[in-house]
Amino acid sequence: MTTVCSLALFNPRFRQLALLAAATTADVAAFDPVTVAGWALEPGIEARVGLQYGDGINFGFGALDDIGETRRSSASLSLEPRLGFEHPAGAGTFFGAVSAVGATTLLDGEMSGQFGRSGDSRIDVDEAHVGWRNDYFSLSIGPREFVVADGLVIGDGNFDIGAEQGQFWVAPFNAWKNAAVASVDHDSTHADAFWLRSDGGFGDARLYGFNVEQDVAGRGRFGAMYMNIYDGNALAYDGVEAWNLRALNVAVPGLPALKLFAEVVWQLGTDDDGGGADNNGLGWYVETAYTLPAAPWTTILTYRYSRFSGDDLSSDDNETYRSLFYGFYAREWDTFYQGEIAGEYHLFNSNQVTQFVKFRTFPQASIALTVYYFQHDLEERNYYGTPLASRDWADEINAGIEYFRGHEIYLYAGVAWSTPNAAAREVYGDDDFTVVQTWMSFHF
Repeated sequence: MTTVCSLALFNPRFRQLALLAAATTADVAAFDPVTVAGWALEPGIEARVGLQYGDGINFGFGALDDIGETRRSSASLSLEPRLGFEHPAGAGTFFGAVSAVGATTLLDGEMSGQFGRSGDSRIDVDEAHVGWRNDYFSLSIGPREFVVADGLVIGDGNFDIGAEQGQFWVAPFNAWKNAAVASVDHDSTHADAFWLRSDGGFGDARLYGFNVEQDVAGRGRFGAMYMNIYDGNALAYDGVEAWNLRALNVAVPGLPALKLFAEVVWQLGTDDDGGGADNNGLGWYVETAYTLPAAPWTTILTYRYSRFSGDDLSSDDNETYRSLFYGFYAREWDTFYQGEIAGEYHLFNSNQVTQFVKFRTFPQASIALTVYYFQHDLEERNYYGTPLASRDWADEINAGIEYFRGHEIYLYAGVAWSTPNAAAREVYGDDDFTVVQTWMSFHF
């Protein structure tokens, strides 16, 4: 760890951000909130560290930026100083935040060889928004974080690639590149109207939409959303219109230990990046979470079935479900990144059918032990347009331990193992792919 951090400090851009963070917060003891001339100021810094070692990369094919390199060590580091501020204004509050991220990739580069190379680094603004709010209404303008529900469709506007964000795996850039969001709250109803702009990894996409959600006490959260991507230049996002219905954390009468989650997304409109074909994509999942009542520790058993359509190569329409902007950490680690290997390097909730079972137990409130099993298949017999003879992609097992200390510290360490089935062997190879990794976040 000391060696990796030392290498980062020799990176001139990373060192400059560290010095800026120290200078701008030097007079604030432990970064506690302070009030200056009526302004409430909340300074802070977050540091993220990710370390990985992989063997059998891409099922023996090797890293895509160095074919044949089947073993790789990777380190990703980031530092983000942030200042939030607010001041009374009329019958409400003027508020805002500004932050900057410095990030770098070290050692052998990003694990799969697709999204970042060793030496990639970046310093850039993340948040830079201002707004006004009262008890019922909020309006903000400028780069900010914005998530709808659990983030399946609208979660993170950054793809985090080395060429643009300096790294891939620790994902410190969380704000949309630009945004305008108006929100209304009344009793248990919440509504948003939004305009958002993504980063270059998502093709500098521009979109607008509307969201409404009802939180029914003791029964669950129910919502609907419409989104229109009217401009973009990558991933065939341009022209997609998406409708989302969801029911989250739904209680089952007579079974208080059981919770249900379900969402469905229709993707319509036209494929403006692909010649104007009609879009006809469909994505959905159903999930159950059961808290075992007789277990000595709080223990939750989860099952999910998810299906995201692929393109029927024989039709004129584009049936591909676009992954859109799903987030990294919603309910818990890797909510919608389905598998540390398939979910991060091969399948991205598109042309994908995945079943998983998760066993998660808490020996104490600050520690979680989790084991996952994933069965991954393709929805159509092709891999990004290349025809295949099989849909059977891979089986995967993940195991991890997490430590939580409030908002200040989050530590994860885990191992992921995946064995290729017929479809993955057609594309890559027949070796098992294993990754050992740790991900750490520290807030000050």
